[in-house]
Amino acid sequence: MNNKCPKCQGEMEEGILIEFTKGGGGSTKWGTEIDRFWGTIENKKSVTSYRCKSCGFLESYAK
Repeated sequence: MNNKCPKCQGEMEEGILIEFTKGGGGSTKWGTEIDRFWGTIENKKSVTSYRCKSCGFLESYAK
């Protein structure tokens, strides 16, 4: 990951996205399909986000 912001060329810092869910469990994930009955995600990946220290632009990657 290039640590320069694509919008303003400021410094990007790695961080996390926090998902507040009922009961406080879980994390933000990316997937290709959602099973609405069971509430599961197929082919899930963890999400890593970067925030520009100058302009606040967010960029996320599924790993």
